[in-house]
Amino acid sequence: MNRNFNYNYYPNMDRDMNNPKYFTPKEGYLRGNMFRNLYKGYMNYQPAVLRPTNEQEEMFLRLSEAEFAAHDLNLYLDLYPNDGNALELFNKYRMETNRIMMEYEKKYGPILINSDSLNTSPFLWQTLIFPWNMEGLSNV
Repeated sequence: MNRNFNYNYYPNMDRDMNNPKYFTPKEGYLRGNMFRNLYKGYMNYQPAVLRPTNEQEEMFLRLSEAEFAAHDLNLYLDLYPNDGNALELFNKYRMETNRIMMEYEKKYGPILINSDSLNTSPFLWQTLIFPWNMEGLSNV
């Protein structure tokens, strides 16, 4: 495990979560649910802690967590579109997802077929190793 990584990312997002209704993106991703009141643990089960082994894996994990948080809140907002707190949080995670995606693609290449980086090199995908082709994250 690389000890140079900050595994406590989302410093602002985790700290400003004064509403105990929601998990942080990291917690929600591991539990598959952003809502504390809807999560029911099974017996003594503890979700695995994902530990990236390099910078690319760490960035992809952060992207996955922020994207999950935005998506889960988006599903909730489909049913409760007037929940201002959820809408604010959704927009925060949506913007964080976009920021990390742009940073990731700048460093490691495109993730999606509609990536702007494919405008100049449409066949760049043939020469890159995509995140889903990596060894994967080790869990401890």
